Order: sequence, then structure tokens, then C-alpha cells
Amino acid sequence: METDFRVPLIRERLRGFKLVVPVTSPKGGVGKTTISVGLALALARSGVQASLLDTDFTNPTTHISLGVDVEELMPEEEKGVLPVKVEENLEFMSIAFYSKDRALPLRGRESVDAFRELLAVTRWTGKVFVVDTPPGLSDTLLELLRLHRKVRVLVASTCDKMSIVSTKRILEFLDSEKVESLGVVANMCSQPKRIREALGIEPIASIPYHEEMPSLEGDRDRLAETLRPYLENVIKQITSQL
Repeated sequence: METDFRVPLIRERLRGFKLVVPVTSPKGGVGKTTISVGLALALARSGVQASLLDTDFTNPTTHISLGVDVEELMPEEEKGVLPVKVEENLEFMSIAFYSKDRALPLRGRESVDAFRELLAVTRWTGKVFVVDTPPGLSDTLLELLRLHRKVRVLVASTCDKMSIVSTKRILEFLDSEKVESLGVVANMCSQPKRIREALGIEPIASIPYHEEMPSLEGDRDRLAETLRPYLENVIKQITSQL
């Protein structure tokens, strides 16, 4: 039986979202955060009211990719906490606004508690909730699956064997729990057919390796311009469900 008084409040806070899109990955280093930011920017610049949350509490980096200075900006407080307005249709929240890029060591239950607290106090205004989650079947991903009725998971994976094997596990878990996924983004892949052959599905998006990608982090315009063409199918899938 649920005894956390914050859970009903969280569900109320999330009620305005028509779709929740956790972006996860089989392991670290596959470009999940970059894809999360690119997707949120693409949605916002398509006229969709988007909200972006970084839930990697022990190592938040989404703000870096997004070009947000957490040393200078702070969310406003008004009957809760208002996410930082990054662009006209994009709001953003991260624990980094409070930890200021200091180490924040949290263990399992502590991480869930921090996640619930952040969701309970934040007043969202978006229609699509893009959530950059830690790799794997993280606590925050599992929490989202129980907190909102319409969750569609997007999995970012490279084309190496370890990533593909782990991606298969995630997809099998989602299928066993009857949770729909948007699909798999093949990132930094020269041969996306490996995912098709191993998983029996066509990647919803294929992004080749870009040598200049590290230099785009923090430059929203260039990052959005580079990633948007590859994410068109993802955007169409999301907007068709709104």
C-alpha cells in the first residue's frame, strides 16, 4: 500500500502531460543525453510545449548539452518550483540547479526519494515530458512507469554487441510489463542493420557518428539543426499521439 503522501500530488502535477517519454539506454556513453536534448529542442521548435528533466541525480549533465548555466540561473518559486524557461516552448529542470555541479552521492532509496521530491514540487506546463534517465532499468524509469498512464520509452543504443544485448533486455522487460516503446535510436552507428538483424526491428532513427558532435554541446541551435533531420520519425510518432 502506498504511504508516500507525495505520490498523489505527483500524479496531479503530471496530469497535464499528454505523453511522457523517458529516454533510456543500455549503458552509459551511447549519447542518450544528447538525444534527449535534441528531441526536446526539436519538439519545442515544432510548436509542441515540451518539458525536459534530467534524472541522473548523481551525475547530471543535461544542462551542459542544453547550454544552461546552473551557476547563474535558478528556478523561480511560486506555489512550488517553476522550471527554467529555456525557449518559448521548452522548460527545463535539473537537480544541478541546487547541487551546482558538486558530487551528489545517492543510493537506491535516496535517489527515488530525490526524484519524488523534485516531481512533487515542480509545476510543469508542457504537454510532452522528455525525461533523461540514467542507463538501464533505473529507479527513475521504473517510477515513471507507475506514476503516469501514458509512458512511451525511447531507447538509445549504439551498434556494438554489448549495447544490442542490453537493449534487447530492456525491450523484453517493457514488453513483459505491457509498456509501449517508441523504438530504438541507433546512435553513432555506421551499420544500423545490426540492430535490425539482432532485434528484429527497424530503428526508429539512425544517427551516424559525427566528429563535430562534442563541439555542439551547449550550442542549442547547432545541436538542434544537426539532430532534427534524424529524429523526424520520432517527432511524428510523438505528435501523432497527442
